Amino acid sequence: MDAQAVAAVCELFYIAAPTDAVVVIHEVKITQDASETSEQLPLNIFRTATDQSAKGSANTPNPHQIGDPAFGGVVRTNILTAETFATETTMLRRESQNVLSGCHILWTPETRIVLSPTAGVAARLVIKLDAAPSTSINISGFVTFEEIGG
Repeated sequence: MDAQAVAAVCELFYIAAPTDAVVVIHEVKITQDASETSEQLPLNIFRTATDQSAKGSANTPNPHQIGDPAFGGVVRTNILTAETFATETTMLRRESQNVLSGCHILWTPETRIVLSPTAGVAARLVIKLDAAPSTSINISGFVTFEEIGG
C-alpha cells in the first residue's frame, strides 16, 4: 500500500489464505510521510469470517524472490466504507501507533499468525486503523508473509 489518503476509520489490509496453502504472517509495517502532527491511532489485527475479497482496492503481492509463483490467496487494501467493514471474530492484537513513528511488528517464529487453507475465520485476517486521524494522512504499509503449499 503506497501513500493512500486516509481520513476515516479504514481497513488497511485484508488477507485471505488460498484453499490449498497455509499463510504465515512475518511482519507488518504501517507508516506515513506527510503529517507533522503527533497523534496516537489504534491498529487492530483480527481474524474475521467476513469475506472482503471484493472490497477496497485489489493488491498484487510482490515476491521477494524472482521466480516465486504468484500468491494464490487474496489481498485487498484501503477498505473505506463503514457499512462493509469486516466483523471482528478473534482479536489478535490491538496496538496504538504514533503516526510520526508508525508501527512495525516483526513477529518471532512462535508468535507468528498462521492463516489456514480453509474457508472462514481461520483463513482471513484484517489490519484495521480503528480511529479516524484528525486530518487526512497518506498511509503506506506492507505485510510480509509466506505461502506454504499451493
